[in-house]
Amino acid sequence: MLFLKNDIFIFTKKIYLCHQIIHKILFKMKKLFTLIIAIFLCINVKAQTSLTEAVDFTVTDCYGEEIRLFDILDRGQYVLIDFFFMNCNPCQTVAPKVVEAYKALGCNQHEVFFMEISPVDNNDVCQWWAERYEVEYPTVGQFGGGGDVDYIYGISSYPTFVLIAPDRSIAFQDIDIYPIPDAQTIIDYLAPFGIQEHSCEDAPELNPSVEITMGEVTTTTIEATFTPNDDCASYHLFAD
Repeated sequence: MLFLKNDIFIFTKKIYLCHQIIHKILFKMKKLFTLIIAIFLCINVKAQTSLTEAVDFTVTDCYGEEIRLFDILDRGQYVLIDFFFMNCNPCQTVAPKVVEAYKALGCNQHEVFFMEISPVDNNDVCQWWAERYEVEYPTVGQFGGGGDVDYIYGISSYPTFVLIAPDRSIAFQDIDIYPIPDAQTIIDYLAPFGIQEHSCEDAPELNPSVEITMGEVTTTTIEATFTPNDDCASYHLFAD
């Protein structure tokens, strides 16, 4: 019986060792699989949205601020969306360049409004990301609606940049210049859309006005001199 117990002990020990080996193998395979998925998502294989017209959305950034896409477009601004996630190495590489371009183009106060959206990161991760890369524009995570927007816009690789025009058309489906070498590359890419460089301190007036001098009034025509204001994104004429 002593010999039998010893055999059982040895057999049990072997089973335990085999279980530990299998556990380690499975753990390494899981890490490898996760790495492969992350690499696949980060490779810029025709990284773009398939949409040509913007779909409206309302999201909440990682600090609790609500953002509605069409509200921004209706102000006359373009919207540049950076689709990213924290463990994406190319996203990490390009983040400081996007932040620099944001500051060079007036800190969301002029022709373009920057925001970034992650489909998988929670608010804590998004806040860490924003602090790590000094992101001042809205950062939206999974639970703020990021996953839904990512799905609606059909994003399949990261980073992907989408520019939406005030008329709600997709001005471009992605910046086809990755890897982005510097902030100036982003600035130059946006310039043909009338997006210009501004100081962040040079904020437009909250209630801009224009001067209209009335001329002769007839039964059919009103002659007027119109002086535009650079701080106005659009103009509307109301007459009774």
